[in-house]
Amino acid sequence: MMHKENYKSLASEYRDLNSLMYKKLRIVDSYINGGKTLLDVGVGVGELIELEKQKFERIYGIDADKESVEICHKRFENDENIRTIEGNITDLKNLFQDKKFDCIACLDILEHIKVGESKKALNNIYNLLRDGGRFIFTGPGVFEKVKILLGRSPMHLHSHSSYGWGGMIEKAGFEVITVETVEFPLFHSDFLRKKLHLFGKCCLIIAEKMPNLEGYK
Repeated sequence: MMHKENYKSLASEYRDLNSLMYKKLRIVDSYINGGKTLLDVGVGVGELIELEKQKFERIYGIDADKESVEICHKRFENDENIRTIEGNITDLKNLFQDKKFDCIACLDILEHIKVGESKKALNNIYNLLRDGGRFIFTGPGVFEKVKILLGRSPMHLHSHSSYGWGGMIEKAGFEVITVETVEFPLFHSDFLRKKLHLFGKCCLIIAEKMPNLEGYK
């Protein structure tokens, strides 16, 4: 079962310029060039859609939580190019069938579902992207993996190092373009968060679809 988000708290974090969530979305935004279609998997309060809505002709968002979808319906009710629906990440193939996207974002979602389901979701994301399409991933890193092993992470079912997440994404057929962390502990350094991403806060991976490769079976 997906973790139940506190949406008031989440919205507050996105407004805080010093928060990890605010910094993360600005880095993610810098890697999204725009195009015809964007899919946001796990829309939350719709903050990524708000950032990207001028870059795409059509944006789709899904979330397994009904409250999240209702928040986004109200937020974007006057935007005809934005559609948000209630749905599970493991049902992407059924939800979107033959649609193809220029960019798919999956931010802080995979750690909430089982490893096998994560692999299935990555395969479905790969198949929904156009050739050369971009995949944006964020998730917790190696320190969260240790917390899970110690039984001290009630929200997450699994986590991996930045290299571990990158390996999972590559096995689904993607070419990893960059791996970094949103923030390096103790002090801000773009150099350290990109070069020593193993030890950072929140793993960020940018990947692209390589055609004619087989992903997870």
